[in-house]
Amino acid sequence: MTDLVLVEQSEGVRTLTLNRPDALNALTVPAMAALADHLEEAAADPAARAVVITGAGNAFSAGGDLAFLQELPTMPPARIREVVYGTFQRVPRAIRSMDKPVVAAVNGAAVGAGCEIAVACDFRIASERGRFGEVWINLGCVPALGGMFLLPRIVGLAKATELVMTGEIIDAAEALRIGLVNRVVAPQDLPRAAFDLARRLARGPALALAAAKVALNRGLDSTFLAELQATLEQQAACFATRDFAEGVEALAGKRPPRFTGS
Repeated sequence: MTDLVLVEQSEGVRTLTLNRPDALNALTVPAMAALADHLEEAAADPAARAVVITGAGNAFSAGGDLAFLQELPTMPPARIREVVYGTFQRVPRAIRSMDKPVVAAVNGAAVGAGCEIAVACDFRIASERGRFGEVWINLGCVPALGGMFLLPRIVGLAKATELVMTGEIIDAAEALRIGLVNRVVAPQDLPRAAFDLARRLARGPALALAAAKVALNRGLDSTFLAELQATLEQQAACFATRDFAEGVEALAGKRPPRFTGS
């Protein structure tokens, strides 16, 4: 089987590439488990002093895999909590808890869970083709991978509310304007720009960078993990609704959803 996440290391930079390009790097349980495993390995490896996350092909990640989304309404609540907490939320927990900087190199669409992964990173560099969207509301659901906690702190409450409640997808220029990304570059320049930033960080004072990350996280708030737990419960409730089933059905049928509020 093709590796779900490709791993490269050079000059202290561990690059993790989501590797389902034909599916726009849509996220399955195995793919998220693989990404979490590699993040945790990077966190524990002294040779990896900075991490880059990117996607193969034309997308960073188009979000949850359609077949997986279609399974969710039939899953028992206990299984949903196991999958979301035990697999999907492992990724943002690993990113935020590691004492190393993590750079998202957003080469295309970063929507749904893909957007949440990018938001969890310490830096975001986007290609001009980058797209960002907290599109969960279009499925009749809410984000639960940390974006509800982090996004308002990155772009402000008003803009975060707009993005979460409308499900709007914004381009790289707008993402830069609102402060969601640190920099936008030409598509061909993205790998080098992300690597150069990560290499600069990898060459920096590791203990001081670790202390800075800890302090910045502490300065945000002390309830990130509590927010993960709270949104897990909200998401589990959403998965059981008719609106979520309709949202997934509409996605599969490439048509607008017809929500009923049930």
